[in-house]
Amino acid sequence: MSKYGRKSTEGKLSLDMLIGLSIFLVTFIFVAQFLPGVFADVRYEIALGSQAYRIATLLVEDSGYPADWESKIDLSNCNSYEFRVGLANFDYTRGTEENYLNTSKILKLEHLLENPSCREKVEDYLGLNVGNQSYHLNFSLTKLDNSVLVSGGEEIPEIGQVMKFERLVYLDDCTAIPCDTIAGRCVCKLEVVVWI
Repeated sequence: MSKYGRKSTEGKLSLDMLIGLSIFLVTFIFVAQFLPGVFADVRYEIALGSQAYRIATLLVEDSGYPADWESKIDLSNCNSYEFRVGLANFDYTRGTEENYLNTSKILKLEHLLENPSCREKVEDYLGLNVGNQSYHLNFSLTKLDNSVLVSGGEEIPEIGQVMKFERLVYLDDCTAIPCDTIAGRCVCKLEVVVWI
């Protein structure tokens, strides 16, 4: 009792308020622990998507370095010769023909990716092993019905974070790689798969 004859309520918390505050704190702690994991998955998906897009664009829109790298690189010199793969056809009068792929470059890339040492160099030169993060690569050329014609790189994992980017392309030679013929042009689908 206070000096005026009433009960004092100062400094007391009701049981309802304590229970409500406890539930709020438990919920807040749970959400604070859970959210970073959700955003980490989204960050990896964004990174994988941008890598797959970047590699597909580089392969389709660039003829590589040097422009005739497919005739200079083989399994014996892939580790000692500086090169960058690109699959676009190159003509000295017209330059690089984007989205129009050279069959010999496709077959050479498939051959290089079969060898683990050359595959690592190709991934390095494509910028997939930078800093602390390294990515794995698989590329394939398929018909429009998804039947595989050419494939190279590591085997794609069944589980985990995997990102695929597809792009329709034209080929310079439909006899070496028998793609679908549409309007007199040899059309295939390039698939680039990237994972951590």
